[in-house]
Amino acid sequence: MKKYIKISLALLLSIFIISLLALNNHSVQDRILNVGLKNILSNAEPFLDEEDSLKVVICGSRSPLPSPGRAESCVLVEAGNDIYIFDLGNGSVNNLTQYQIPWPNVKAVLITHMHSDHMADLPDAHLQSWIQGRTAPLKVYGPEGINLVTKGFELAYSADYQYRSDHHGDDMLPMSIAGFDAIQIIDNQLIPNDTKGLEILPFVVDHYPVNSAFGFKISYKGRTVVISGDTIHDGSVQKYSKDVDLLVHSAISIDIVERMRDLAPIPQMDKILLDIQDYHTSIEEAGEIARDANVKHLLIYHSIPTPRNSLMERVFFRPIEGVFDEYSLSDDGTRVVMPVDNNEILIDHIN
Repeated sequence: MKKYIKISLALLLSIFIISLLALNNHSVQDRILNVGLKNILSNAEPFLDEEDSLKVVICGSRSPLPSPGRAESCVLVEAGNDIYIFDLGNGSVNNLTQYQIPWPNVKAVLITHMHSDHMADLPDAHLQSWIQGRTAPLKVYGPEGINLVTKGFELAYSADYQYRSDHHGDDMLPMSIAGFDAIQIIDNQLIPNDTKGLEILPFVVDHYPVNSAFGFKISYKGRTVVISGDTIHDGSVQKYSKDVDLLVHSAISIDIVERMRDLAPIPQMDKILLDIQDYHTSIEEAGEIARDANVKHLLIYHSIPTPRNSLMERVFFRPIEGVFDEYSLSDDGTRVVMPVDNNEILIDHIN
């Protein structure tokens, strides 16, 4: 037996040495690199599939408070093969690019309110959709003043648009479709769309001193989701969430934020951590909303602060214990699939 073990160890050592030597061979390196590059450029698992469903993908799960590996607010909704993106916080387009979403299928971007962590990546979305063959200016729905935001981005990036068009050619990146098509959201007025069976209904939420903020109810062939945006618990989200399949709600842990205040290294941070408590829904209130609205599942995003480990997550969700049981914390890439032909709610993660 010892003899066989010695032979096996010698064989393994020989294979290991040969492998190391092979990796120093340029031909072997090139073959391995080409396989890796092919995986980067190809979509082994297509973002769209044949199943007719209402899908939600969290493309940004954190608030402005830092959290490694997470982007700021972004929620992608797929109805059939059409895609609508709600908010584009910093880092979200990098996630969308990694998910390899087909930008030509993106019908519109909808901004809940004009805090930077909900719209900072609009310029990157413009570029990615432009180079993938967008055929018109990027449609952006937003609160009053959204046209000023998009015009500001257009001014800031005007040279960038021209340089890229000059370099790659107007056939590839036509200047005629550079820029945004900004449309103001009107409370309780359906967002126009060409997706059969889809309704997107905006409703006003209270995020004072933000003077115009919205949540959205999305309905598609009998499946429903509500996105809260940033808001206090003023009854609006609960009203529109009655019996929905999925409630995607932002939430703050007052307990953890107060602990952070005690540890704040500078007075400015202490003040900010105090102020943010009065215009966000607490995690306990989010649970109460889901319970009282008879929501099937509550998905927390834009968590303040975003838990960094399982212990912090348990503390974050303490106030919801005994209030509402069907909840989960989203990460970047959390996906919820709601097939149109049944009542299933399937939750997984985009790799």
